[in-house]
Amino acid sequence: MTLLDRFRATPGPKHADPAVRLAYVEELPIDEREALVAFAREDEDPRVRRAAVSKLLDPSALAAVARDERDEAVRGLAIEMLRDIALETFEGIGEGDAVAAVDALQDEKALAHIARNAAREAVAARAVSRVTDTRALGSIARHAAAEGVRLAAIASLRDHHEILAVALNSDFKDSGVAAVDRLTAREDLEQVAARAKNKAAAKRAKGLIREMDDRLAAEREPDEPVAPQPPAHDLAPEQPVPAPPPVVAEAAAPDARAAEPAGTAADAEAEQQRQQREATERSRLDAVRLVASKDVERRKLRLAELVQEAAAAADEIDLTAARRRMTLARREWKDLAAGLSVDAELAAQFAAAETRFTTRDHEAHEAEARTRREVLARLQRLAARAVALAARPDLTLKAGERVLRDVRAALADTPPLPSRRDHDELAHDFKTVLTTLTGRVQELREADDWRRFGNVAVQEQLCAKMEALRALEDPEAVARSIRDLQQQWRQAADVPRGQGEALWRRFKTAHDELWARCEAHFAAQAQARAENLAKKTALCERVEGVADSTRWIETAEAIKQAQAEWKAIGPVSRGQEKVVWERFRVACDRFFTRRRTDLLQRKAVWGENLAKKEALCQKVEALAESTDWEPAAVEIRRLQAEWRAVGPVKKSRSEALWERFRGACDRFFTRYTQRHDIARAERIAAREAICAEVEALAAASGGEPPADLVATVRGVRQRWQQEVAARGVDRERAVALEQRFQAAFDSVLRAWPAAFASTELDPTANRRRMEALVKRVEDLAGSLAGPAAGAVDASPAVKLAAMLKEALAANTIGGKVDEDSKWRAAAEDVRQAQATWSRLGPVDEETRRALGDRFQKACRTITERSNRSGRAGRAGGSGR
Repeated sequence: MTLLDRFRATPGPKHADPAVRLAYVEELPIDEREALVAFAREDEDPRVRRAAVSKLLDPSALAAVARDERDEAVRGLAIEMLRDIALETFEGIGEGDAVAAVDALQDEKALAHIARNAAREAVAARAVSRVTDTRALGSIARHAAAEGVRLAAIASLRDHHEILAVALNSDFKDSGVAAVDRLTAREDLEQVAARAKNKAAAKRAKGLIREMDDRLAAEREPDEPVAPQPPAHDLAPEQPVPAPPPVVAEAAAPDARAAEPAGTAADAEAEQQRQQREATERSRLDAVRLVASKDVERRKLRLAELVQEAAAAADEIDLTAARRRMTLARREWKDLAAGLSVDAELAAQFAAAETRFTTRDHEAHEAEARTRREVLARLQRLAARAVALAARPDLTLKAGERVLRDVRAALADTPPLPSRRDHDELAHDFKTVLTTLTGRVQELREADDWRRFGNVAVQEQLCAKMEALRALEDPEAVARSIRDLQQQWRQAADVPRGQGEALWRRFKTAHDELWARCEAHFAAQAQARAENLAKKTALCERVEGVADSTRWIETAEAIKQAQAEWKAIGPVSRGQEKVVWERFRVACDRFFTRRRTDLLQRKAVWGENLAKKEALCQKVEALAESTDWEPAAVEIRRLQAEWRAVGPVKKSRSEALWERFRGACDRFFTRYTQRHDIARAERIAAREAICAEVEALAAASGGEPPADLVATVRGVRQRWQQEVAARGVDRERAVALEQRFQAAFDSVLRAWPAAFASTELDPTANRRRMEALVKRVEDLAGSLAGPAAGAVDASPAVKLAAMLKEALAANTIGGKVDEDSKWRAAAEDVRQAQATWSRLGPVDEETRRALGDRFQKACRTITERSNRSGRAGRAGGSGR
């Protein structure tokens, strides 16, 4: 069939494609009864039959389908349609159609459901008349909505246990009482009286039990008239027995009648009858008292039993049965306790059981209400989701059918909800969305059918492409094309079943033929991949063997070589790629992670060592230009020892850092070996600088003196004196510099003599001070030498005579002079004179030289004489 043949007009009922027939049936209106019946009975596709049955509202036709249909789903749908017609779920259904649907049904479960829930009593009665199952009849008797239906079900029941179950569990008074009336065994009646769910049934059972007791009492005394007795529960042991009738009153005065004279024989007979009546009445009263006493005992025993039953009911797992038992126990307790003094402990136990049950019952009611609210919320969410899906433009057929199925299931079997109003509103929402969704799903089914028709052409093209692959020689290309065609086939897999089977066989035949050609290639490829797997496994083992090595550089090179070999190896067997790669990668990562960790640790150590060595470099560089030679040398040697103690640094920084440190050390020790020359050069440079400064002042002479001339000259002279005192300059250079300084200084003084007048720098005043100091020293030297020394030009004989004269005078007049004290005082005077000389201001060079020679000569004379006198005195002292 070509694609154009699919669009050729064909009557819907006779179309070969079931999807077309299905679409036709879904478009049929429900009043096309004959067409729908024909589809439901005769079509070969169950989907078409099911669609027709869902639109049939004819009970007879549905009954035939339910009887003769071979497909279980279609048969079940027919039964559901009959049930819905009987329940008048659809609009426009009358009583006749509902009764006809009941008559057409054979399913006991559906008939029981109708009998319980049908809105019309006639329909429910017809349904119950066709039910024969005992359990179904019992369920109808307990739960049916119509009274006549319940009673009919009770009348149809023959099973004793089911009748007892109705009497115990019926929700309605009529069915419960009717079931009790059909019970004859006292045990059953007592069970109903104690446990019946319906109060009227329990009361009726109690009445029947009392009637049985009355009959038994009557059978024990058949000849005695039995007076009417009050109910046993109306008598209490504390109450007196009622007074007898008037006959008993007559018996209260026997003596009065005995006093009368004897009468006739008739009177004697009357007296005998009276006595007999009195005896009978006494017997009856004794029987009444006995019955009342036994009834009180029985009631007390029964109250104790009720306490146990109430405790058992409070702890019973089945809450429904517990409610029923507790209700019966409460009623019987109330009846038995009326007019009776109940034991306080029993009453407390019963109240405790009631409290425990009430708490549990309240919690159960709350849980049930919560469950009903949750069910309502869930169904409301379902309705809202269904409405939203029905309005969505991108609704899929699968989603639509699923939610449509959920809505139908919820509508057919709605669980208990919080209220009837909630049930009605939810049912209305479900019916509304069901109508909308049915139309949308039908549209989607039609679109899906058209898609299936289009997929037929796609599959034919895929078959042709698969067959065309026979001309290819490359197995890899063939395999890739086959996989691609398989993927496309899966995307166009939905086609009509009849055509799909033929196309699939054609496609698979070409596929199997081509795939057989590829198998040899795949086998060789698998062998090569297995070899590659072995090679890569060997590489994994090799890398794992060195992954824990600490020979970082060699191992890293070896692993990089293994990685290069890995890249050169081809693919491995399928399913092993990830495993073997993970094994290789983990081994490589383990080594490089360890190396990275070690490198980070070494970098941290290198960083610390770098910081330490840079600090040492800074310290050595700070000392490299020091002139504090010995302490600096000691400190640098200590820093060198500390440098050797510091660990290595990064190789790229090590050489530069070492050159920096060594350069600073070398610079200092080079200077250290030349420290004397450096010091001498520095002092010479300092003196030359002073000389240059004074020469600069001398060069500026000829004009007005500078304002700070005196202060400048003072400072220069003071610095010169400090440099001269420091010494450290060879004598020749020192003399030359001294002459240079003195010449320049004299030039400054001569240039501006007025500026230095009356100051310590005044040459004239300084010359006078110098001459006075020289004269004083010379006088001191002359006085110490004596008269002989003063006569310089005298002959030796004259000098000797003078000395003897002086010695004689000293010995004769005052004794020997203390020579040591005299020379010590003279030495002290010389020192003071020298100190004063050093403080004298400048004079011209010629004057300074002449006076200086005289001063030095006089000082030497005194010093030499002082030294000789001291040695002589020490020698004389040692001689004595």
